[in-house]
Amino acid sequence: MKQLTPQEFRQWRQIILEALQFFDRFCATHHLTYYAVGGTAIGAVRHHGIIPWDDDIDVAMPRPDYDRLLRLAPAALPAEYRLVTPITDPCYEHPFAKLIDTRTLLVEHSEIPCPIGLFIDIFPLDATDDDTAAAERDLMRYSRLRHRLEAVSSHTTLCTHLSLLLHPHHWGRFAVKTLAWLFRPAMRRYYLRRLDSITRRHPYTGARWLANYGGAYTTRERFPADFLEGDTPRLPFADGDIPLFPRYHEYLTLVYGDYMQLPPPEKRIPHHAKHIVRMREVTPHEE
Repeated sequence: MKQLTPQEFRQWRQIILEALQFFDRFCATHHLTYYAVGGTAIGAVRHHGIIPWDDDIDVAMPRPDYDRLLRLAPAALPAEYRLVTPITDPCYEHPFAKLIDTRTLLVEHSEIPCPIGLFIDIFPLDATDDDTAAAERDLMRYSRLRHRLEAVSSHTTLCTHLSLLLHPHHWGRFAVKTLAWLFRPAMRRYYLRRLDSITRRHPYTGARWLANYGGAYTTRERFPADFLEGDTPRLPFADGDIPLFPRYHEYLTLVYGDYMQLPPPEKRIPHHAKHIVRMREVTPHEE
């Protein structure tokens, strides 16, 4: 994985901040609702910007707004930005969208040769079953299917592929990847349909519980729908501000516990993979 120099890391963060600022203006123009989630929400509350060691920005949209964004993007986005989804990009391995800066290039993993660009993640918020046990089963099923989609999307050497047989807990992955050598496009379509069917099983309107199915924390990403009720606060974020859930404290506590507590020093590192990176220049003022 490529390691960024301090200057490159500052440049990376400046580019994704510009993408966020563009996205904020775009949503305001088209009357789309979005919120900072995950580490980005923590950054807004605790640091008034991106967490100092973080290298990504996460936002989420209610499903109706997310779907409208997908419809608007092809015609409404300028040339400098593009919305990447598993439908628009057959090599893309995630079941949620990224807004990418087209003036940059990023390949995150050598095994998934999918050239995109520096990005912000955009997750849909979907309704879940009112029954906690049923909802958690759906979230775990979604997580398993998502890992299979990633396995189908990755390309490995024969030696690496066969090495999966050495570990019994990887035998399922071996079977999926073996089939993918022959049926990759069909398997991708199959998994994407199943993932989509889980997220749309319950109507968004009138839902009592919502979830970010694509988030990193599975069952902890399910929360009462009234977390989104009330006036939306905008907290300072770098040189601007960003919207959070009206009840962002309850949300962040649910997912992270004491989110104001800094992690230990060894955990304060960027987490996104960077196999190939080409960044556009930013001016000294921007940097």
